[in-house]
Amino acid sequence: MKRYRITAVWLIAFMLIISGFAYAQGAQQQTRQQSMEMVNVNIATQEELQRVPGMDQSLAQSIIQHRQTNGPFQSVDDLAQVQGMDEQKLKGMKGHLTAEKININTVKAEDLQKVPGMDQALAQSVIQYRDSNGPFQSVDDLTKVQGISDQKLESIQAYLTVEKINVNTATAEELQIVPGMDQSLVQSIIQYRETNGPFGSVDELTQVQGMDEQKIQSMQDFLTAEKIDLNTASAEELQVVPGIDQSLAWNIVEYRQANGPFGSVDELTQVSGITEENLSTIREHLDVKESGGLLNR
Repeated sequence: MKRYRITAVWLIAFMLIISGFAYAQGAQQQTRQQSMEMVNVNIATQEELQRVPGMDQSLAQSIIQHRQTNGPFQSVDDLAQVQGMDEQKLKGMKGHLTAEKININTVKAEDLQKVPGMDQALAQSVIQYRDSNGPFQSVDDLTKVQGISDQKLESIQAYLTVEKINVNTATAEELQIVPGMDQSLVQSIIQYRETNGPFGSVDELTQVQGMDEQKIQSMQDFLTAEKIDLNTASAEELQVVPGIDQSLAWNIVEYRQANGPFGSVDELTQVSGITEENLSTIREHLDVKESGGLLNR
């Protein structure tokens, strides 16, 4: 009996060690993922700005004060105008920052309410209108939302933009915004791209189970099938590309954070784990745009 008790104690201890190790690994993975998230200098709180390596409290406050006085930054390079920012600091932070306008067709309420002049109630009204009526055709359509007058729109529109929903990077939640898109069809689209890689065009959606030409025609005004932008894509979005697994996606994002935006797709050969050979298989799905693109997430 005593031997069984000792064995049970060791077994419990072993299980606790394994559980603790798994928990530590999970926490480390979560921290790594959080450190990869781009910080939008136009809506970030002081706390969010201070998470950026090299950003202290004083500089974060200066950034917020500058945008309150002068309006949103047009690009990350505009941070050079902020008191306390120098060329060396900016170079070290560039890979962590974006000055993207907010896409009102995909933004979540918690990010939308960070826009100056937009509170929680108004942000919820925008999301509810979008869920009921489908994607916005223009920023001016916001005047159809209860609580947004012409005057209110004028004060917030510099922070906002309208973009079609990219079937190559959209989440299930974002795809369901599109009129005529039900849960079953959304899952089929995501499953298809996970198996076959990014769509080359919106017309390729005809290959998806449950989709026909008539449905595509009705949705075409709301959708796009753009290549994945190396300078704005999250690690999760990069994994849509065949040949890019989680580890490689993380390496790409971490390289971008350390070295700033990619100048070309060919620069991927500088990333650990990417050779000329596997670059040739993934490059057709990738693109490099200016770092001041659009916020889709």
